[in-house]
Amino acid sequence: MRLLVLLAVLQAGCLSESDEASLGMECGPRDLTPECCLKKNPGQWERCTGSSELARVAEEAAGTVGRAPSLVVKAAAAGMAGVMATTVHIGSAERRGVALATDLLRKVEEEIVRCVRSAEQEVNEYHFGGKSPTREQCQEVKVGEHTTWAAYLGLFKHEMAWPCLHEAFDKLLKGKYRLHPRFYIDPQTGEWRHMPEDMMSQIVAREGWSGLRGTIEQDIVLLDANGVVVRAYDLKFPCPESNGTYWGRYTDGPWRYWSQGELYEEALQVKPRLVSPQEGVVLEME
Repeated sequence: MRLLVLLAVLQAGCLSESDEASLGMECGPRDLTPECCLKKNPGQWERCTGSSELARVAEEAAGTVGRAPSLVVKAAAAGMAGVMATTVHIGSAERRGVALATDLLRKVEEEIVRCVRSAEQEVNEYHFGGKSPTREQCQEVKVGEHTTWAAYLGLFKHEMAWPCLHEAFDKLLKGKYRLHPRFYIDPQTGEWRHMPEDMMSQIVAREGWSGLRGTIEQDIVLLDANGVVVRAYDLKFPCPESNGTYWGRYTDGPWRYWSQGELYEEALQVKPRLVSPQEGVVLEME
């Protein structure tokens, strides 16, 4: 079974064998690398998973929000900088995006679905012997006092999908895409704009994750040759899978009662698509 590819580099984040022995802590034969690391380094979610998003969920549950993005996240961003040189633009009346060719779009969406289903299968295989978790299991708390198995699995499945998507998109799109890009409202113009990685890192380092409130993060955006967003996708991993695929709704803040899909469409000026292992690409928002 191919395990979480991007987490292979995190083995260096675990304690040395001598440190492990002195603490009397050993990992079992089925411990996934990040879980092994967490046993040895309790609470160090970013160090052990390389996921700023999972770290944020875990830290919010523990009431310790405020850590800057991990070195793994920064290294990944730096590594992509040369490939992702195109500036991201949101379409407008003055700057309209050029749609992808039909055959290319079909191949891209097939790859998205393949990666999502692979992530679903491999994480379920590790945790539940290949079975899908039950409703009761999904509702059980996994991290801290609030983060359930549903949230935990969803984040790990996202992290599992990124390397697969990077590989597929690099072959098909030649850098004309972004994975989990963040967007914010420009206070001077009132318009949505793409937030560069260095800008996000500076905000988090200065203000913690609370500094990103009011921004949005889309899982996938596809760009035309001029960097204009022409497609957007959001990955969903329903837990249990019988929940179906749907947009969540905001319950407070400036977009109270809006669905995620409605906000993403307003911000990015394209109709976003949901993608799940069970339903593939969902064409219409609910």
